[in-house]
Amino acid sequence: MGFFDRLAAKATPYADEYDDYEEEYGDDDAGDYDGEEYYDDAEVASLQPVTSAPEVARIVTVWVASFNETETFAREYRNGLPIVLNLSEAPDAQRNRIIDFALGLTYGLEGVFSHISDDVFLLTPKSVKIETHGSESQHYFK
Repeated sequence: MGFFDRLAAKATPYADEYDDYEEEYGDDDAGDYDGEEYYDDAEVASLQPVTSAPEVARIVTVWVASFNETETFAREYRNGLPIVLNLSEAPDAQRNRIIDFALGLTYGLEGVFSHISDDVFLLTPKSVKIETHGSESQHYFK
């Protein structure tokens, strides 16, 4: 037995088991499906569709003035809530650190970081879809 024959034998280890199955049960059972319904109409009508994302019942708005306050919105965002982040009270040095943290948070949790105005940002979790109306341009942080 050559190298390729041994390799082919190892690549199909269950071929013998399939042959035994075919001998025991036969291959003619595959055509027995006659299209009968397994559920009656009342059962199908009572089924409810599964929604993958829960509806948002709450949006959290935070005014952050220093980097030490980032835990307040990070915990809520990790719980799946959208965050409106207002940095109007933060000094420029703190603002850059807060924005970097918020960008990392949204990226790490596969969310979206949107630039609303010079002082306001929206952190949207992965489970929430953003719909925009009016302007065609995207509002991302620059």
